[in-house]
Amino acid sequence: MAEGRRGSIVKTIAGGGIGLLSLYFFLLFFRDSGNLERFLEEKTQVAFREMLWLFVYLFLCLMGFFLKRKMQNAPGKGAFLRREASGEAINRAFFSFLFLLFILPTLVFAYLHRMLLSMLVSGLWFFVLALLFRFITTGRPLQIFKDFKWFLAFLEKDFQEGTLYPLVFALPFFILQMNRSNVALDYDSLRYGLRSAYVLFPEGFFSAHGQINSVYSYPKGLELLTYPLNYLPGYGFLLSFSLWTYLALALVFGLLLFHFQKNRTKLYLGILCFFLLSSVGNMSLTMKTDLFTLLLQLSALYFFLKRKRLQSCFLLFFSYSFKPTAVVFSTLLGIVFLLTMLLECFGKRSIKTNSQVNTDRNTNTNASINAKTGINSNINTNYNRIQAKGEKWTSELPFVLFSLVYTGLITLRTFLITGLPFSTTFTGIFKAIGFHVNWPFNLDAHVDYSGELSFSESAFSFFRRLFSFLFYPVGEDMEHVAIAWSGVLFPLILLFALWQCFSLGRKCLPGINSLPGGNSILGRNSFSGREAFLCRGSGDDSPWDYLPLSLSFLVIMAFSLLSFVMLWQIDGNYYILWESLALLLCFSGGNLQEKRGIILLLKAFFFFPFYLAAFLSTITTSWAGAVGFTPIDLANKGYYDHALVELENQGEKGSLSAFLEMTKNPRHHVLAFAETPECYRIPCNVQSITDVEGSGGSPGLYDSPLYFAWFLKWSDTDYVYLEQSFLHDEREERAGEMLLQMAEEGIFQSPMLVEKNKILPLDGVKTFSESNGEGAEQLLLLQIRKERLEYPWEERPYPELSPKEQMEKDRILQLLSEYLR
Repeated sequence: MAEGRRGSIVKTIAGGGIGLLSLYFFLLFFRDSGNLERFLEEKTQVAFREMLWLFVYLFLCLMGFFLKRKMQNAPGKGAFLRREASGEAINRAFFSFLFLLFILPTLVFAYLHRMLLSMLVSGLWFFVLALLFRFITTGRPLQIFKDFKWFLAFLEKDFQEGTLYPLVFALPFFILQMNRSNVALDYDSLRYGLRSAYVLFPEGFFSAHGQINSVYSYPKGLELLTYPLNYLPGYGFLLSFSLWTYLALALVFGLLLFHFQKNRTKLYLGILCFFLLSSVGNMSLTMKTDLFTLLLQLSALYFFLKRKRLQSCFLLFFSYSFKPTAVVFSTLLGIVFLLTMLLECFGKRSIKTNSQVNTDRNTNTNASINAKTGINSNINTNYNRIQAKGEKWTSELPFVLFSLVYTGLITLRTFLITGLPFSTTFTGIFKAIGFHVNWPFNLDAHVDYSGELSFSESAFSFFRRLFSFLFYPVGEDMEHVAIAWSGVLFPLILLFALWQCFSLGRKCLPGINSLPGGNSILGRNSFSGREAFLCRGSGDDSPWDYLPLSLSFLVIMAFSLLSFVMLWQIDGNYYILWESLALLLCFSGGNLQEKRGIILLLKAFFFFPFYLAAFLSTITTSWAGAVGFTPIDLANKGYYDHALVELENQGEKGSLSAFLEMTKNPRHHVLAFAETPECYRIPCNVQSITDVEGSGGSPGLYDSPLYFAWFLKWSDTDYVYLEQSFLHDEREERAGEMLLQMAEEGIFQSPMLVEKNKILPLDGVKTFSESNGEGAEQLLLLQIRKERLEYPWEERPYPELSPKEQMEKDRILQLLSEYLR
C-alpha cells in the first residue's frame, strides 16, 4: 500500500513537471511558429469572438442545469425533490439538455456558416453506410436502432448522475472545425479526395485517367464510399462526411474506454481529451483518409477485446482499402492480435496442465465467490454455453466476404495502374520478388534518408525530432507536424501511458505474483462470465485484459519513433493511432488512488491552461493553412457554393475565358503550369506539372522531349494551361524549355491568350515584368494536337507540317518565346 502511494505521488509530481514544461514550450512554439500572427489576423479574431459567444451560451446553460439539480436535491422543496420526479420529467430534462447544449448551437452555427444542408445530407449518407456495415457484421438489419437506443439510455443515466457535463467542453472543438471547413480546402484533398467526379470513374474505375502522381493510385476506398456526394453542389457535403467520421471516431474511442474504465468521470474526461488532440481534429477538415482508417483500426481493437477475433482481423484487412500506411500500422496491429491469441492459448494450456494441482483452491475460491455474490456457477456455465452457441463464428462470414471483395477490388485497381499491389509501401520488397512498376510511374519517391547520416548524426536527429514533436514543433522538418500537432497535452498523456505499461509489466513479471491469488499472465484467474466481471469490477483487474492495448501501444510507438530516423519529412497525421492508443491507455486503468491523483492533476492543469492551449493551437492551425471561419450569411441555401465562389475568383484573377474553355467538358485532361492547389479547382481532370516533376511524380520525363511527348500521349492531355507568374520562377526554367521544344515539334495548336477576362490577339503578348507592373497577369491556353503524338509514341519520325500548320507553329513559337521572357 505504501509502495502504491509513493508511486502515485511520484506520478503526480512527474506529471506536474511535464505539464509545466509543455506549457512553457507551448508559449515559445505559439510565438515562433507564426501562430501568434495568425491569431491576431482579423479573420481569426472574428472567429474567436464567435467562439466566445458560444462559451458564454454554454456556461449559462450549464449554470441553469446545475441550479435545477441543486433545487431538486435540496430538502423541503416539495415537487422539486428528485426522488419524487417522474421518469418522464427526467427524460424531458435529459433531452432538453441534449438539445440546448449540443444540438441547438450546432444547428445555428451550421446554418450561419452554410453547413446545415451539407451536414444533414452527408449525415444521412453516413447513417446509411453505418446501417449497411452493422447489418453485415451482425446479420440483423435493425441492430443499429437498438444500439442507438442503448446509447441514449447510457447517456441518460450519466445525465442523472451528473457525470455527462465534461462533454459540453468538447462541443466547441467540433463546431470550430465545422465552421471553417468550407474555407480550408487543403492541397491533398483537392488533389484527389474532393475530385473523385473527375479522376475516379469517368473513364473507368481501373484507369489512371492520365494522372501520374502516386497519390492518384493510392487506395480509393473512401472515395468510392463517398462517391455519390461528389455530384452535390459544393465540396461541403464531402467535408461534412469527415466531420461525421470524427464524431464516430469519438464514439468508438468512448466504447473502448468504457471497456476498460467504468468510472464515468474518467471516461468522459478521456473523451474530452480526445477532442483536444488537434492532430486528430484537424484531419476532420480534410478529405484525407486518416480519420476513416483510424476509425477502422480502433474498431478492430474494440472487436478484438469483445472476442470477435475474425471480424477484428478483417477490419484491419479492410483498412488496406483506405490508406497506404495502413499496410504498415494495421499489419502491426494484426501481429499484436495474433501474438495475444497465442499467449492466451498458451495460458489456457498452462492452466489446464495445472488444473489437478489447483482443483481444491479453485473450488474453494468459487465457493467463496458464490457465497458472497449469490451466483450459481452452473447457471453461469449454461449461460456462457448459450451465449457461445448464439454467437457462432459463421455469423462473421458476411463481413469477411465483403472486406475480401472490397479490398480486393481496391488493390486490383492499384495493381493494374502501377504494377504493384500497394503504391509507395514496401515497393522494394515487391520489386525484389518480381513485380515491375508500370511506365511512367516512379514509386521510389518516399525513400529512407537515414543511410545518408552517420550513427551520431542519426541519434542527434532522432532526439531533436522527438523533443520537437512533443514540445516544440518548429523547423523545416516540423512544418507538417505543426499543422496537425498532438498538442500540449500529449507529453502528459504519454507519461501516464508509459507509467501504466510499466505498472502492468511489473504485475506480469514471473515470480512477483506467482503466489496463489497472484495476477501473473499465465496464472491469471480462470473465471468466466459474471464472476470474472465481478472480480474485475472490484479492483482486482487482470493484466491480461490490458495486454492487447499495451502491446499495440508499445509496438505502434516503436515504429512511430523509428520513422523519426527514417523519414526526411514527417507529418503530424502519421501518429494519430499512437496518440489515440496512448490516450486510451492513460485513462483505461489504475486503482482508486491513481484515479484520484490523475483527476486532481487534470483539474489543476487541464481546464484552464491546457484547454486554452489546445483551443489556441486548433483555431490557428489547419492542414490547409486557412484561418477564420466561413463568412456568416443570414440568408443562404444551406450549403457553401464553391463553384460560384471559384467563378468569382477566376473573374477577379482575369482568367475566366480560359477557365470556361477548359470546363466545357468535365473529362478534359489539362496539364497546368500553374500554382497549386488553386489550379485543382478547375472542374475537369486537371493535374499540375508539380504532380509530374515533384514528390510522387516522375521527374525523368523532363530528360527528353521524346519522353515528355510520350507522357502527353499516355495522359491523353487536351490542354496545356500556363500562368506567367508560375513559369517566371527560376525552379521552372526547365518547364519553359520543354514547352518551347514541344512547340518546335508542332504539338500545340489553337492558342488562347487571356487577360482581364478577355481573349487578346496573339500579338498582344507582354513579358512578365510588363504584365506584373500593370497588376494583371496574362494567361495562355494551348490545345494539344493529339494526332501528332502518335508518331513519337510509335517511335516514328514526325511528318512534315502543312503550310497552314507551319504558320500556326511559327506563331505559337513566337508567342511562347515572348510569353516566357
